[in-house]
Amino acid sequence: MKIWTTYSVRNSYLFPVTFVHFIRRICSSIAAWIFLTCGLFSQSQQSPNLLFILTDQHRQDGVGAYGGTEVKTPHLDRMASEGIRFNRAYTAQPVCAPNRAAIMSGLYPHNSGVLENTWDMDTNVRILSDILGEHGYQTGYFGKWHLGDSARDAWDEMPIYPNDGRGRRHYYEVDGEMVYQTEVITSDVINFMTSRKDQPFYAFTSYYPPHPPYSVPEDYEAMYANLYPDDEERRKYYAMCTAVDDAVGLLLDSLEAQGISDNTLVVMTSEHGHHFEHRWNDHAKRLCYDISANIPMLMRYPGTIPGGQVSEALISSVDLVQTMLNLLNLPPEEGLDGANLGNQITQKTDKGRASLVMVNVPFIDKSSRPNQPEIDKGEERCVIKGDWKLILSTVRAPELFNLANDPGEIQNMWAEEQDSKIAGELKQALKHWGNRTNDPITPKLLSSLESSK
Repeated sequence: MKIWTTYSVRNSYLFPVTFVHFIRRICSSIAAWIFLTCGLFSQSQQSPNLLFILTDQHRQDGVGAYGGTEVKTPHLDRMASEGIRFNRAYTAQPVCAPNRAAIMSGLYPHNSGVLENTWDMDTNVRILSDILGEHGYQTGYFGKWHLGDSARDAWDEMPIYPNDGRGRRHYYEVDGEMVYQTEVITSDVINFMTSRKDQPFYAFTSYYPPHPPYSVPEDYEAMYANLYPDDEERRKYYAMCTAVDDAVGLLLDSLEAQGISDNTLVVMTSEHGHHFEHRWNDHAKRLCYDISANIPMLMRYPGTIPGGQVSEALISSVDLVQTMLNLLNLPPEEGLDGANLGNQITQKTDKGRASLVMVNVPFIDKSSRPNQPEIDKGEERCVIKGDWKLILSTVRAPELFNLANDPGEIQNMWAEEQDSKIAGELKQALKHWGNRTNDPITPKLLSSLESSK
């Protein structure tokens, strides 16, 4: 059964909404009404808001606070200085839709059901907007979606933008004029936040830049003309990072103008990184190497998250749901794959992750239909512990890197270190993760290692 409804601030568009999500939203509304009317919530003691900012294909060096380039991102840099910057934040899977689903659900791709960019999210998978809706939050989603129409009904408000939020080379047509998408989305988010006076809000802001195509207003590109005079891709890429930063600045300014900055948790991260020089897979992402998988992640929450922190602790996109629930003073969600790192972030403990695992489906096909199932791209599992990273593939030889000594991940140490203590610890950590998350690939990879000895 499908129920049709309309979701759009700017224009009216129709799409199917599953009966399951419709009933879930009704139940959430009833729960929120009871929560509000029973006096458990009042404006004077309002629950904290959540502003989540997601960019796409954003390298760590696309944020000035991380160093390495001369990119201009003063607003993100300020956010980092007023909160926490994670140097060792990683994707759950270094590609768009699977990691987007992990961010929202707290589940790895094999449990969320989104293992490829072409797969939609099942409406039976609970995401953070469902959870927060049950706690009286008004939820809004703005920008690129990429998880299928049926899953949209998890949000109270969700404008539908051209081309699923991508637009045309990052531009939307508004009243006959082409406007850069960050301007349109930011305006809609600010309108949403300012209209929520009696309930806390969860505003999810999803910017498509700096994902290619390399398209940005000329005034931003001009900022990098001297830095990259002969490299159009880099010039436009980092210009897109600055365009996104200006949009973030407007969002932060809006929180301050409303007087709610101190009562709002702000989180910024990206779906994955970006390769300019391709590795063996000839693609700009879909690899477990840090340039693709090690992403920017910032959090700011005055009075709760101590400012000026630079964290070397491991954190995954899959940890965000449990961690944000903790920071919002809400109970943990049962049955998730991610860890709750809230107490580590607020410096109540120094205990965090001992290891971290990523899943990956490399992309090696150049045909016009890249997601053809008959083409064996293989599957990977990557485990990080301390300075070491182990990548196991169903079709390629193992790779072992010391990230401290070899940050570019060029020197594969597997041949000389495969019987070492650290190799054993990495395999054990992967085995434990595979058992805990019911991963079907890990046992095959570990068994293959043993049989090859």
